[in-house]
Amino acid sequence: MSWKKMSPDDLQWRRVGEGEEKLLSSEPSMLKQKRLSGNVILRGKKEAGALLLLFAGELTLETGESIKADDLLWIPAGSSVAVKCLEDVMLFELCIPAPFGPAVVGVAEKDAFSWQNFDDPAGRPTQPVQVLMEGELSVLRTRFEPDFTAADHWHDFDTWYFITEGAMRFGHEGVYSKGQVRQVSGGYSYGPEEPESQGVEFVLVSVGGPVALHWADLEKAPNGPLPGD
Repeated sequence: MSWKKMSPDDLQWRRVGEGEEKLLSSEPSMLKQKRLSGNVILRGKKEAGALLLLFAGELTLETGESIKADDLLWIPAGSSVAVKCLEDVMLFELCIPAPFGPAVVGVAEKDAFSWQNFDDPAGRPTQPVQVLMEGELSVLRTRFEPDFTAADHWHDFDTWYFITEGAMRFGHEGVYSKGQVRQVSGGYSYGPEEPESQGVEFVLVSVGGPVALHWADLEKAPNGPLPGD
């Protein structure tokens, strides 16, 4: 499937190891929502790293670093991190195939990054972003004001959208609200992206390379328009 809409609230929790989890997707990468408490070990898999986005709660690492809602934790393949949940924690865990991603554990705190303009080579208006990670695994946080619309466009690589505030309509796919996740394969055009009245904030993950923006009316998408249901 070239795109997928995931709604964690539609799934039931299941008890696994040190907490509870929901399996949202197994292809093209495994995505889980997890609920944790107490002292736990977070791990990357043998052949895949783990990108964790905290959705609620707070935890601390052995190094003393604190991770709160909207912060990211990266764990490379084959590595593990001991953490203490200061309160019940809710997070998304996206498996990233090796060798994508940094070779060391890393934390990206939302408050540590400045907002900057997203430069569009075509010179069209865009919205501000926080650049959280760069490289073959790239992560941006973006805010769309209610009066902004992104026309049909496409990206080179598979992308994941985690809606952290507000809501937005993605063309024929419908509205995605806070807590929902969107996955779309690279090379397909889609849109428009239209925030709801309260605007939207989301984390965008690109697996394979940087988040390059291609407008569909200027550059034809390699795979054509995104198919419907």
